[in-house]
Amino acid sequence: MTESFAEYRTRVLGYLGARDPIRVQRATPAALERRLRGAPAGALRRRPAPDKWSVVEIVAHMADAELAMGFRLRSMLATPGVALAWWDQDRWAERLGYATEPPRVTAALFRALRAANLRLLNSVPRQWWDECYGVHERRGRQTVAEFVTLEAAHDLNHLRQIDRILAAARPAKRGTGRSAT
Repeated sequence: MTESFAEYRTRVLGYLGARDPIRVQRATPAALERRLRGAPAGALRRRPAPDKWSVVEIVAHMADAELAMGFRLRSMLATPGVALAWWDQDRWAERLGYATEPPRVTAALFRALRAANLRLLNSVPRQWWDECYGVHERRGRQTVAEFVTLEAAHDLNHLRQIDRILAAARPAKRGTGRSAT
């Protein structure tokens, strides 16, 4: 069963809670790189289920999501009320070969794109975040502030997914071999 956007938003915003979205966004590139460091290639490329992305695919998605976010932010700030197109993330993953991407390269791309987007957000008056908006083809009207908050929650969602995938790939710890008798 596919979750609706409203259900997704409620779920991921729960991960964010009261945390500052900009602090979360600043911290995400390093958090992502820490997870990749030392992880076995097999664990990074293993899908937890046939219809679920691997770590490699998640990292490539995060880079492309940041690219899309940058375009959306710039569009909303330059032309408030602009139409925002929906993009099919699963089609992007398939057609753009996410599964074959080198994860450290896409993590570096994500870091660079995130830095550029944060610089942009820092360069405009904070009131624009609430005044400037786009009309998303599926989600309706969304302000820059709403996109910023949702993107931070999106980060946390994917970091949690990566943690689960990597934890499942670790060998189970064995007992001490002593019996209780």
